[in-house]
This record gives sequence, structure tokens and C-alpha cells, in this order.
Amino acid sequence: MKNLRLNHFIVLLCLFLTSCATTSYLGDTYPATEKVDVFYDAKDVKKDYKVIGHLAIAYTPNAAEAKNDLSIKAREVGADGIIILQVDGNNEKATIRADAIKYNK
Repeated sequence: MKNLRLNHFIVLLCLFLTSCATTSYLGDTYPATEKVDVFYDAKDVKKDYKVIGHLAIAYTPNAAEAKNDLSIKAREVGADGIIILQVDGNNEKATIRADAIKYNK
């Protein structure tokens, strides 16, 4: 019985730790937006824009999760889009970086 409780505790701890990815942001903030466009190259952005800040998140092999976490933070800071730039580092120390952009009116 103790072994079963320990296994449940370990599983819950792992789920908690993996779900707490922190997205850092350095830049200007605007009122929150409803939708964020995602780009993988600045050439793909067809509207005139300015970079309002920089996002970073710890690397995860789950691309959809990383994209979602970056998009959530971008919406919170008022970005209209993000340009996912690169992965810096390797192994546990890798970071996914992106620019937060605001379309010019």
C-alpha cells in the first residue's frame, strides 16, 4: 500500500513540475489581445510590425506545448504575433526564443 502511495505521489509530482513551464518576457506591454499569429521567420509576416519584446521558455520536445505557452504569454503582454526564432543551448539548459510583435496600424 505504501508503495502504491509513493508511486502516485511521484506521478503527481512529475505532472506538476512539467506543467509549470515559465515563459519569461522582456519588453513593452499593451492591453491583452485575443489572438496571436505564429510565424517561424520574419519574412513570413506580411503586415508592417514592430518588435515589442522578447520571449523565452525552457526547451520542451512537445512543439505544440511550447507554441501554446509562448502564445499565451504573448496575448497577456498585448502582442499580435510571435516569431519563433531558435533554440539556444542543449539538453536540459536549452531555451526556445521568440520575438513578440505588434502590427502597425
